[in-house]
Amino acid sequence: MKNVLILAGLLLVSSLAVFGQGYDAMPADALVVPIGVAGTVYETMELGVRGGTYDCAVIEDPKGWNHQTSHETSTTWVTNRMTAGLINANPITAALEPGIAKGWDISEDSLIITFHLREGLKWSDGEPFTADDVVFTYNDVILNEDVDCNARDGQVLPDGTFPICEKVDDYTVRFTLSTIYRPVLNSLGFGIMPKHALAQYVHKLNPDVPAGTFNETWTLDTPLDELVSIGPYVVTAYQANVSLTMERNPYFWWYDPAGTQLPYFDKLVPQIVTNQDVQMLKFRNGEIDTYGLRPEDIPILLGEAGSKGFQVMITDLMTTGTTWICPNQDIGLADGTDNEKRELYRNVKFREALAHLLDKDTMVQNVLNGLGKAQWTNVSVPSPFYAGRDEYGGPITENNAVIFEYDPALAASMLDGLGVVDQDGDGWRDLPSGDPLTIEINANDNTVRIAYCLIIQDDFRAVGLNATFQVIDFNTLVNQLLSGTGDIIQLGLTGGVEPNAGKNVYTSCGVLHAYRYSACEDPNEVDLRMDELMDLGAGTFDLDEAFDAYVEFQQVEAHQLGYIYLCQQLFMYAYYDYIGNAHLANPNETPGHRAGQYGCLVFDTRLKD
Repeated sequence: MKNVLILAGLLLVSSLAVFGQGYDAMPADALVVPIGVAGTVYETMELGVRGGTYDCAVIEDPKGWNHQTSHETSTTWVTNRMTAGLINANPITAALEPGIAKGWDISEDSLIITFHLREGLKWSDGEPFTADDVVFTYNDVILNEDVDCNARDGQVLPDGTFPICEKVDDYTVRFTLSTIYRPVLNSLGFGIMPKHALAQYVHKLNPDVPAGTFNETWTLDTPLDELVSIGPYVVTAYQANVSLTMERNPYFWWYDPAGTQLPYFDKLVPQIVTNQDVQMLKFRNGEIDTYGLRPEDIPILLGEAGSKGFQVMITDLMTTGTTWICPNQDIGLADGTDNEKRELYRNVKFREALAHLLDKDTMVQNVLNGLGKAQWTNVSVPSPFYAGRDEYGGPITENNAVIFEYDPALAASMLDGLGVVDQDGDGWRDLPSGDPLTIEINANDNTVRIAYCLIIQDDFRAVGLNATFQVIDFNTLVNQLLSGTGDIIQLGLTGGVEPNAGKNVYTSCGVLHAYRYSACEDPNEVDLRMDELMDLGAGTFDLDEAFDAYVEFQQVEAHQLGYIYLCQQLFMYAYYDYIGNAHLANPNETPGHRAGQYGCLVFDTRLKD
């Protein structure tokens, strides 16, 4: 059933579907999280109780409900809580461990991986989960060229082939590789989707529907009672620009050692709050339960923590992910405009000049209140493959770092050498032809990003670059990035411990190779070398060999300045005292973080009274 109401100019969509009551008893193959068990990373957690609503905030509306066609975190924040993978990343350590597969075997030659699925599990609509769902997701969605799937790039083996996925029986799936591929276990953690609900929208399985129909499936217009989840929650209500509601999946397959089915919270209600100042105010007012704070929030929150009953967590751990500016090297390519500007942006010397204009020290001190560090590579510092180490997993030395020091005088000299000088006396540098050079820098309404951009704008303008900063809507910004239509965009990407997870970003045909999408059809020598190094790092189980390949990859990528990196803050988090188990929030996961696993383990301690 679907109700559609026009309320104060906003579209309210809700699902009144009545879910089943769930399993009669805990499935024999359920995943039992060792909460409170000594010797595990969960030993300091306490057993919770079911019930209550977890209120949080997200920065933007989702763009749909289809996990495999999503390209932005505003959507995957939701869909990650509706899907599951064969393998999980531990929410505390990020180590790989069994997910919806209870285990796997690897052949002696490392070319065959056999997954043994948990038996007796069901989707949120009560339909059984089987190997058919895994094979459907992999063969008919992820590897289907008709589907605009972000996960496909990460499945490519070093020789350009894909793993062959076959059903052995209802609860066994086999993946056969043509070559050794160490990160395959990471990439096979893809979100599984329900065949019984979605196969009808796949052209290769149902020729009556046009090719590409799956891309328009589970959109915001889809009645919410048609959505099906294998994850902890499923969407039951959505009010654009206001909030959405996710209710527990009655057939979720995680339990605690006491036999209590997870997640503990009955409902998850993310409010859509595009302004971080408003998010912070909502936390201070008790309208949301947790908050990923900014450095400028610390003095205020520390002063209120005792009286208002919340905790402020400040660590010395670097957060994962990257922040950057992205000069669009394909600017104007689609419509045949901006030819000279495009050639300038493609000139690495111009991008080097821009890199020398980034005052990262000021960004760290003034924007992050000293609680951050400058970045130079796409690989997160917590990764054992981070090139700032001398060996795999070794201490940070930064001996391999590629640094472009803040040096406006050098940048000005480089611009002069490129012929980017003021030819008409108006105070602004022009293109070599004499035509005006104007630069637009865009970011979404995020106070940290805005502060970065204002610093960048001022430094660009100080050397005569006519740069203007403008805030635009997040999804509009993402659309510009994905379509190659922006000018200079300031955004960020999520990160993790495995460099190959960025294959969809940094290889020449990656779907997020946004700084120059044309590299797929017209790669240069550097593009080809980066592709080769990514494959070399992934194509060996020798971690030292992989480390060497990834170090060179990071150095080549840093010299090319496709994404020009800025800074990353230290991990900080705030939560109300009544949110049990929130104390183990970390850079990998928080109660409100992207993967959603940790959110299954927190609970409202007031319900124990």
